[in-house]
Amino acid sequence: MNMSKVSPTVMVVDDSELACEGLRHTLGNAGINVVALNSPFGFIKALRENNPQILLVDVGLGTMNGMRLVQLGRQHAPSGCAILLYSGREDSQLAEDVKASAADGYLSKRVTGTDLVNAVRRWLSNGAKPGVR
Repeated sequence: MNMSKVSPTVMVVDDSELACEGLRHTLGNAGINVVALNSPFGFIKALRENNPQILLVDVGLGTMNGMRLVQLGRQHAPSGCAILLYSGREDSQLAEDVKASAADGYLSKRVTGTDLVNAVRRWLSNGAKPGVR
């Protein structure tokens, strides 16, 4: 078995089941594994078990502020994992949220289909390299 062909994993924490299913479908069809959590419960355990290359965190989680999950992600995610805010907010607001949370960047929920796959692939190829942001 060729281990270099292991599919990358994206983990998403979003209380919208629709958003999680959309990611699962779109990225799954592109050969990218998606692990989705609909709440922050079990977050640290899921990080450790799945070793994602990208972590997408919804900014507006009902039960816990997404900014707090970014901090927990920093502590528990594998080295080189890109931590991105995932939200439907305006880009200007997301850019502010990225600065406030120390996330690596953001991905708008308005980005779908091929554009979504391409954005994730860019983060997979560039985001996980130290010093490249």
